[in-house]
Amino acid sequence: MPSSKRARLAIFLTVFTDLLGFGIVIPILPLYAKEIADHPSAWMASVNHFLGLGGTGTTPGAFWAGVGFLSFSLMQFIASPILGRASDKMGRKPVLWMSLVGSSVGYLMLALTSRFEWMLAARILDGITGGNISVAQAAMADSSAPEERSKAMGMIGAAFGLGFVLGPAMAGVLSGSAFGHHLLATRGWHLPFFVAAGLSLTASLLVALWVPETLDKAAQARSRETRGHALVKAFKRPGMPQLLGVSMLAMAGFAMMEGTFALLVHKDFDFHQREVGYLFAGIGILLVIYQGGLVRVVSKRIPERTALITGLVLMGLALPMMPMMSEALRFWPFLLLLIPLSWGSGMGNTAGSALASRLTPPEDQGSLFGVLNAMTGLGRIIGPAVGTFTFARWGGQTSYTVAGLTLALALCLALTLSRKVPA
Repeated sequence: MPSSKRARLAIFLTVFTDLLGFGIVIPILPLYAKEIADHPSAWMASVNHFLGLGGTGTTPGAFWAGVGFLSFSLMQFIASPILGRASDKMGRKPVLWMSLVGSSVGYLMLALTSRFEWMLAARILDGITGGNISVAQAAMADSSAPEERSKAMGMIGAAFGLGFVLGPAMAGVLSGSAFGHHLLATRGWHLPFFVAAGLSLTASLLVALWVPETLDKAAQARSRETRGHALVKAFKRPGMPQLLGVSMLAMAGFAMMEGTFALLVHKDFDFHQREVGYLFAGIGILLVIYQGGLVRVVSKRIPERTALITGLVLMGLALPMMPMMSEALRFWPFLLLLIPLSWGSGMGNTAGSALASRLTPPEDQGSLFGVLNAMTGLGRIIGPAVGTFTFARWGGQTSYTVAGLTLALALCLALTLSRKVPA
């Protein structure tokens, strides 16, 4: 096994660079898709009419923003187990490199288009190649002892959080810059997406030059000898069906917020791309505080099952209260709710990943995280689809209440997990 510290640092830097690009896209995509959908093509207008989204009080752009999120997540759901299984057989490094190059091409397509159809094609391509986080998680697990898995997954979470700090902030600065306005006005090109493409390309170079292969030859050989679909194998392990269900439901609830957050604050606080970017950066800072520091304290003092349950409770309470505060124009209480939302998400994701990893042998870690990310991908399909549609038809309070109820279902599943976890 290569030096664990060197491997973990290299993987952290790679994920961080890639997630900067992801963080740039998240706050802009809903408003970008909504703007495109405000001038629908004939087939889009027909869909709006069929769904009853053309009347007073409806927001058809919210629905089409959800389609943008859903297309990425659907492709990621299909591709993640395949990429994870491929990394068990071929090694982590080549699969990680190929997926990053694909993401770069997807962002470039997004930058160059102002048509919804091409935006959809870009999100589909990025979704197909966007299973790199599962491969990075498997590589991090390869480099960590079982008792260190929570801290190792915390590093992935910290990279994700840092991407959410700097990515959305960069999105706000780039979209509001004179050069960004000039490109959009004269060419119809989107500067933030160009930068996202460059960052993913940079991450692919980091993989090629820095990241060692973390999967040893013996584990690769054992993986080649095994048969069976990764999802079927995962469901056969005790405790894994509950963990996979929790991952899917928790992500669905969080993605309902993620897909409608920009629309909520635009409607109630009249915030635009720059302000939305800064708010997502604030969520990222909170995630970094937890994943980069608090997770070490929590993992030492609180069992992973308890941490998972606590995280779900925090998220489930925060989500329905957010539109209450925004509709009442109470901005500072709204901001404070981002703390339990972000820390609950970080706590639940880290503890859930660590529990799943400890239930799985080394030669199946790639498959495990592929399946785990496929289930969160399924949550990213269900969440934006339900969240944006309910937002479009009935408003923010209904959408965020449904998100809270989804977290309650995840909590019920988590409570069925055994207190005894393999060492």
